Amino acid sequence: MFQAIKTPNRPLLFVFFCFLSLSLFAAPETRQKTCSLLEPGVPADYFLSRAFREQVDGFQSAQRRKNEDSKLSFERSVAFLDSYHSCLKEVGKEPSALSAETQSLNYLELGNMEKAWEWSELATGKSPEVTKDLVLLQTRIRIRQGELAKASEVLESSLHLFPNDPDFLYLLGNINFERKNWNHSILYYTALSFVIERRDTHSKYKFLTAKALGELNYKLDYPKISIKRYNEYTNAYKNDMEVLFRLAQIYFVLGDFKHCRMYLEQIREKNPRDIDASHMLAEIYFMDSRDSAPIYFATLKKEKKIPKDGIIFFLYQLISGSNEGLETKLKTYIQENPGRLSPRIALLELAEKEKNPDYQTLNAETAQYAFEYRQYYTAEKILRKGLSEINTKENLDEEKSLFFEKISSCQEMLGQWNHAVMSTKEALRLTKETEKTLRLRFRLAYLYLQGNLKKESLSVSVLSETLKENPTPTHYYLRGLAYFQLEKYKESVKDFSEAIKLDSKNYNYYFYRASAFDKLKQFSDTESDLKTTIALNPNASNAMNYLGYLYAEKDMNPEEANQLLNQAISLEPDNPAYQDSLGWVMYRKKDYNRALLHLNFATSLALERGFEDPVIYEHLGDVYLAKNDPVNALQFFKLSESKIKSVPNKDLIAKIKKVQKEISE
Repeated sequence: MFQAIKTPNRPLLFVFFCFLSLSLFAAPETRQKTCSLLEPGVPADYFLSRAFREQVDGFQSAQRRKNEDSKLSFERSVAFLDSYHSCLKEVGKEPSALSAETQSLNYLELGNMEKAWEWSELATGKSPEVTKDLVLLQTRIRIRQGELAKASEVLESSLHLFPNDPDFLYLLGNINFERKNWNHSILYYTALSFVIERRDTHSKYKFLTAKALGELNYKLDYPKISIKRYNEYTNAYKNDMEVLFRLAQIYFVLGDFKHCRMYLEQIREKNPRDIDASHMLAEIYFMDSRDSAPIYFATLKKEKKIPKDGIIFFLYQLISGSNEGLETKLKTYIQENPGRLSPRIALLELAEKEKNPDYQTLNAETAQYAFEYRQYYTAEKILRKGLSEINTKENLDEEKSLFFEKISSCQEMLGQWNHAVMSTKEALRLTKETEKTLRLRFRLAYLYLQGNLKKESLSVSVLSETLKENPTPTHYYLRGLAYFQLEKYKESVKDFSEAIKLDSKNYNYYFYRASAFDKLKQFSDTESDLKTTIALNPNASNAMNYLGYLYAEKDMNPEEANQLLNQAISLEPDNPAYQDSLGWVMYRKKDYNRALLHLNFATSLALERGFEDPVIYEHLGDVYLAKNDPVNALQFFKLSESKIKSVPNKDLIAKIKKVQKEISE
């Protein structure tokens, strides 16, 4: 995926060279010898001019693929610059930033990375300010050295000076992709997409970025965002079979077989010889569309795409009714390929047809595998079939209860909260086992807190009944969360404290008690619990972010706040809340460029995940106001106000009025 950086154009060098060449032929006022390597009256800049010319010739030869000529030109440029620097040394001067950067570029093209880096460092030291060309030059050197981590460091150290530069963001996204730092890569690619949409709609990186974000969101388990980004890419590149196949895989994971089939059929239409898409489509038809499966398998047979062995052949046997020896073949195949779902479903169907006494066991196992493969619709369908096939009279209700509990889990993963509640209640009604009853009550209380059900009081009621019989830390913890959502923070603290008494090593209990203490304005208790959370779990990024932000809000411990937030971001760089917190710390330190960098990261990440946070927009307004940019400040303050869904923010309204007055004056 990595692409080399293009050599930056240097049109100014041509102008400089022409001007310098003309100056060499002007009548000198004196004919003094300026350098021992030159004739009297010839300035040392003659060597610099020749070096520039040779470097330009080197690049032009490289473009014409005349590699030997290119190499000779760069070597001559190096020699002329060496002479130029010798002349400077004779008069007590050192190389300039421009000549050092030029020499570094020569050595880069000649493959001498040690010299290239040495000269680039000299150029950096001589340059009055950080320039984009010099940063990109050092990045190229590190990449050529195979030092991708150091290349990333070069770019990141200067990113606050070029926060909206597409080249910087693209390279950072690309480098981190190569390093398999997916969370870092998605941070920079998301920021780049944000820049492209608002500043550079015709960017050369537009579709490369969309494709990269499709892959990254897939890797980080944001399938719906991945689909959106891949579709942006396929709008321009409709025949990228790899991406079309990836889209089919994502829809398969989501259990959306309709769209999965659509993309596989597109691949077959565009590339009829494709075997992988044809075979995957066969498995989809088998698992999801049994009425159409015989027709499709007949088509595959006609196309001579059914192999003489393997899963497609076994599925064809089952559909054709050739079941002899098939059970043994399927079991062997499953043992050798445990990650495939279709052979398990085939074995289950075969067991049903042949009235196998192990059918119920196979049903439970197959449903479990489907669930683990995130095929929740399929898992629920298998379980309901198994439920309808229960024919034993002994423990009938208990068996049915177990099925409803599993069905509830499938519905939960599909976001069908009300259905999950109903299935859990049915499982509760059918069971008489004490342990299962307690487990199902806990599950019911948990479900009442999910999605948009807003049934926290029912959750509290169920848990209160359960705690009388079985006071466990997890039940106190869950009731503490329910009280927190009901804004009963004192009760919430009490329950979290009870959970801690029973299990003092669980860092989650301290973190959520800290959240309740914070709502009660008990800062010292909040601080103490957050520190305990971090002590118990050194990777508790949520606690690091929380404590760092609190310190920033209260103008306390600025260095510790900065350290905590940087540590949180190193663990989760693509978390918009963490980027917002660090941006706010930078604002408090009056480092406005870095504040804008991190707040823009937060904004782009939030938008990518499908939400807009009014707090981030208000923080952006505060930074622009501090930078004496009231127009942008007002824009973000108003945007923040428009996203607030609860009680109006009086402080924000006051800011808006103040800035409006300032602009009108």
